[in-house]
Amino acid sequence: MTNAVRVIPIECKFGPISAFAYYVDAPEPAIIDTGVSISAQQDIEPILAEHGIRIEDIRWILLTHGHVDHLGGAYAVWEKTGRNAKVVIPNIEARLLRDKNEQIVDYKSLQGKYITDPAIQEKHITMLTADIGGTIEPNLEVVEGDSIHLGADITLKVVETPGHSIGSVTYVLEGLDWAFAADAVQMYGGFSGFPTIEDPTLYRRSVQRLLTEVRPNRLFLGHPFRNVNGELQSAQIEGEQVAAVLQASLEMDTKLSDLVKHHLTKGLPSEQHELYGPFGSIAKEIGYTGNPRNLPCAFFITMNGYYEELSGCKLK
Repeated sequence: MTNAVRVIPIECKFGPISAFAYYVDAPEPAIIDTGVSISAQQDIEPILAEHGIRIEDIRWILLTHGHVDHLGGAYAVWEKTGRNAKVVIPNIEARLLRDKNEQIVDYKSLQGKYITDPAIQEKHITMLTADIGGTIEPNLEVVEGDSIHLGADITLKVVETPGHSIGSVTYVLEGLDWAFAADAVQMYGGFSGFPTIEDPTLYRRSVQRLLTEVRPNRLFLGHPFRNVNGELQSAQIEGEQVAAVLQASLEMDTKLSDLVKHHLTKGLPSEQHELYGPFGSIAKEIGYTGNPRNLPCAFFITMNGYYEELSGCKLK
């Protein structure tokens, strides 16, 4: 493997936040993640043009997971390739690409169940569905150990790294050990100041695996995440900082797990906080002041995950 593989980070901006897509220059060019529906025209195509690259020449659209801010632009990018690009998504989350309604199902089973105002729920659902350009039947549903060959000696290996979402994968560039992990690594949280973790057990296992087994030389993340001091870090990490970022993610997981055990061992309190529902005491202790009624609702998703882990049962 030559060191000449070019990766172009593309920041896809929407509202106050952004998500990164990554163009991998190869005989069969690939884009890893796609932002939201507007991202193809607003961000991806212009940035590629600045580098002398035509978006229509992309031959692979590789999705790390099914969340809207990474999957939402897939249809628009696919359309711009003349529907010639092959669309790839983790097997477990392919339903989120095929059917917009599955996004609503996930919303209602996670943060939606803690938001009791129907008007806010409806607003969130409208935003989620608007950010998806269209539905696609994937060409390939990948699982652990699959490989995507981009021509010549450029191959991406699929490593399952669930936890942030149930089916998240990391694409590892073989020979260089560059890992496109997107949101599988959360550090101390993103823009909202809180990590988004659907399944903490799977999350810590995945981060530990990246740290001790995959051991990437470079780590390409889906967003700028915060360090222990609350400062947003670059989404592209290399060298010794890779291990530091992975270790920080494990440290935050330990902190959250301990907090939930301390506050909720006896079950969810009957008293509901105006903003934070049954998790008000945890928000107070860690000084969290974000508004979980705004999308993305990282606080509710993550608290739900840690409480389910603690209690050993799914909340309804």
